Amino acid sequence: MTSVNVLKGPGHKAKEEGLKNEKLVNNISKRSAENSPEDIPKKRSVFGDITNALVGGHKKVFGQEIKKVGIRFSKKQKKAQQSEQIQDNLEEQNGDNMYSEDTVRSSQEQGEDTTLYITAVEEQCTESEYKKPECEITTFVSQVVPSGVFDFDQECLEDPFAEAVYAKDIFSYYRERELMFHVEKYLSKQPEISKSMRAILVDWMVEVQESFELNHETLYLAVKLVDHYLMNNPVPKASLQLVGATAIFIACKFDERIPPVVDEFLYICDDAYSRKELLQMEIRLLKKINFDLGIPLSYRFLRRYARCAKISMEMLTLARYILETALMDYDLVDVRDSLLAAAALFLALNMKNITEWSPTLEYYSCYKSSDLEKLVLHLNKLISTPLHKNLQTVRTKYSHKVFFEVAKIPPLET
Repeated sequence: MTSVNVLKGPGHKAKEEGLKNEKLVNNISKRSAENSPEDIPKKRSVFGDITNALVGGHKKVFGQEIKKVGIRFSKKQKKAQQSEQIQDNLEEQNGDNMYSEDTVRSSQEQGEDTTLYITAVEEQCTESEYKKPECEITTFVSQVVPSGVFDFDQECLEDPFAEAVYAKDIFSYYRERELMFHVEKYLSKQPEISKSMRAILVDWMVEVQESFELNHETLYLAVKLVDHYLMNNPVPKASLQLVGATAIFIACKFDERIPPVVDEFLYICDDAYSRKELLQMEIRLLKKINFDLGIPLSYRFLRRYARCAKISMEMLTLARYILETALMDYDLVDVRDSLLAAAALFLALNMKNITEWSPTLEYYSCYKSSDLEKLVLHLNKLISTPLHKNLQTVRTKYSHKVFFEVAKIPPLET
């Protein structure tokens, strides 16, 4: 189709210029809309892992973006006292309307510093451009680490994603909460469930985590929820998969940005349960744990230890393989997660001919090598034993090139 130029009158040049400007504005608006961060789809990782790499190049420190709060803000006590006297006079003159334009004008005529009425954000703007705001983190006061220990948190101070100021306190808090979520051996209370049945359930949950591309934290939390529920509630064999599916469903709501919907969980159970049964199980499970999903997980401890000791990604993946295999072992349900994570990492180091448990790892894990020896032998035996054909998901998963084929690394000789 050929276009026809209709701009042939005396004013066609002006019209043509106007159309060009309008077209330029429209193109700019279109590009801005196309490049809007809100519209750019966020690509999900294949296995949902953000474990290893520190995000570099971020020099911005927390404290820069404080929400506006309607408070009166003074920097000096002397000005604050003067403000109170002036404010009392203004209240007598103007009643309740002490923040009106007349009040501000009156206060300026009396020589009052109007910066006393600015918000916290505006206070930062009044600082000298050569002076950093007081709220910016410029120094890090922490416990003095022993000699020979690498101060990981000090190095990551300017990385906002590392939370270096709070990391040590966070993991100390996790260790305290481990005692609150201690799992006791419970199969004596479960007449219809055995060790092998629990192992098959966990193996299936790993497969679900892969299929839905869920975070690894979601898997570990779901297994914890299953153990806590089975610890106090007899479950018939026919309902065991329902408990596992519901546990993943709850964990997804807690950890995932976009959790799968109910129908997807019914589908992976081959429609063996109804929507009503799954939702009722969700209510019962949440009530049993008192709606407290902040359970310390061995996966988070392992990631912390590896980051602090600057362990390579391949070494960390090997430790993750050992730790994920341990999820299927009922004999380890009562072991503290922080201890289990340390033992998995120590075994991975030994499998790579690194026999030293460094002072840095000892400091951040709070465990000595002597505390880990017995558990390391148990984990080594676990990954050395040929598994049943129904328990191959973890080994197959970590035999892939994406995970450096760490499942093919030979265990220690005993």
